[in-house]
Amino acid sequence: MVDWKYLLFAQYPAFFILAVFFLILYMRVRKSSAVKSILWVLLFGAALACSVLFAFLGVQQKYWTLGALFPLSAASWIGVVLVVATMIAHIVHTIEKKHNRKVMEKELQKAAKERDDAVAQVREESAEALRQAHEEGRKAAYQEAEAARFTQAAEAAGAEAMGSEIAQAAAEPIALTFDAPSVPDAPMPDAEPEVPDAQSGEMPQ
Repeated sequence: MVDWKYLLFAQYPAFFILAVFFLILYMRVRKSSAVKSILWVLLFGAALACSVLFAFLGVQQKYWTLGALFPLSAASWIGVVLVVATMIAHIVHTIEKKHNRKVMEKELQKAAKERDDAVAQVREESAEALRQAHEEGRKAAYQEAEAARFTQAAEAAGAEAMGSEIAQAAAEPIALTFDAPSVPDAPMPDAEPEVPDAQSGEMPQ
């Protein structure tokens, strides 16, 4: 018949190891999380109290003596092995969790870097497009100004040329010439018909 009371009291070494483990966990998180620190301190106190209580109850029940506390029985080793296995599993889980968190942080950093690079590229492209648009607008404004200046210069040159022609025309004397109307030539009088001389009967020469 199994003595369950003996098996329970024999786990005082396992509870002592648990108390040490909780103390280590408390030392790790005491500066980062107040809630976890309080939790690990409470578990440390409970495990240590159980370890001391079970050891003295075993002495009181005459399962062992105070001098035989350190030589562990088979029942105590069972509890120690279970506690150590649990601790190892917890440590492995913690390491795996930390590794996954680091991988996730790296992925997040990579994604953030890619996003920042994309944003920087978009900003650079936008700045380049804005600069080109500004440059094209400046060139267009310069061309318009040049065209307006050329038009004004042409108009001024035309006005100056017209003014010089007017001045030159005003400076030259005006010569008035009158052309006499052409008179048609008068017809010559026809020759008088010759009359024969009455005495000689000859025609005058």
